[in-house]
Amino acid sequence: GIFLAPTSMCKHLKNSKVAFRAPCCKKWFDCVRCHDAKADHKLDSQDDLVLGCKTCEKVFIVKDLMNVEESDEYCPKCDTNFNMGSMLSR
Repeated sequence: GIFLAPTSMCKHLKNSKVAFRAPCCKKWFDCVRCHDAKADHKLDSQDDLVLGCKTCEKVFIVKDLMNVEESDEYCPKCDTNFNMGSMLSR
């Protein structure tokens, strides 16, 4: 897929169904902890977050990370369920 190389599975979340593109470095990660472990900077959670569904490869944006709603935890194309709280926690 476009979001991850086969060797870059998340060590923090089992069976991650979504990846995000960090606004700071424009690289794809499975979770914030993966970003913080691999990048030389912290993720700025104030920015909109570009997400990519690993099931159908649909790319979409979550605008307000401080107020994630239940509908934000589903792919708008294929309805795959994500666990946004786990992905965004440090």
